[in-house]
Amino acid sequence: MRIETIGDATLYLGDCLEILPTLGKVDAVITDPPYGLDFPYLSYEDTENNLRELIGAFVPLCRDKARVVGISCGITNLQRYPVADWTMAVCWNTTGSHGMFGFNQWMAILLYGKDNHDFERAHGIIKSDVIQINGGGSVGFQRGDEKEHHPCPKPEGVMRKLVRRLSVGEVCDPFMGSGTTGVACANLGRKFIGIEIEPKYFEIACERIDNAYRQQRMFA
Repeated sequence: MRIETIGDATLYLGDCLEILPTLGKVDAVITDPPYGLDFPYLSYEDTENNLRELIGAFVPLCRDKARVVGISCGITNLQRYPVADWTMAVCWNTTGSHGMFGFNQWMAILLYGKDNHDFERAHGIIKSDVIQINGGGSVGFQRGDEKEHHPCPKPEGVMRKLVRRLSVGEVCDPFMGSGTTGVACANLGRKFIGIEIEPKYFEIACERIDNAYRQQRMFA
């Protein structure tokens, strides 16, 4: 296992099923796990059977660690996860989506735990179960170079709005990938814990999160 500290972010290279039990409590887990759709991940075989096993293992670990757990599950996996305590949707208007990949004009967020009741500390964001993304030019085939680094990256704008809506304190992403949740947390002033099993994605995440903090220092 390797640990990197960058600003207020602590990043772990390793298996989240092994690392999560060693961590303390956080305010929120916000994550985008594999979808079981045969995406070409480097250190994980993205099959339906592997996803079922992964869900059974990581969801209880996350619920034990956080006030709230928010999971972007993909449209195809809504019935594979445990029944959520509540749900949200992220919506956008775009023609750049691919429904066959579970990335439509809306994205389901399964939520376990308690909602955030301290919205003054959450930058005054509207308390809603729908997050509307204007435009949508960074989803589906309209994504930029993010897809060169990771098979299924989420746009930073999506993750930033989820972090704002769901958290007031430290955020953990046990499937950090190329680090988009960590970049969102850096830009919002949230402490962040990220876990990633693939060394190549881990290095990209470290670089992206470091760049986010460098930009903050430059503008400061």
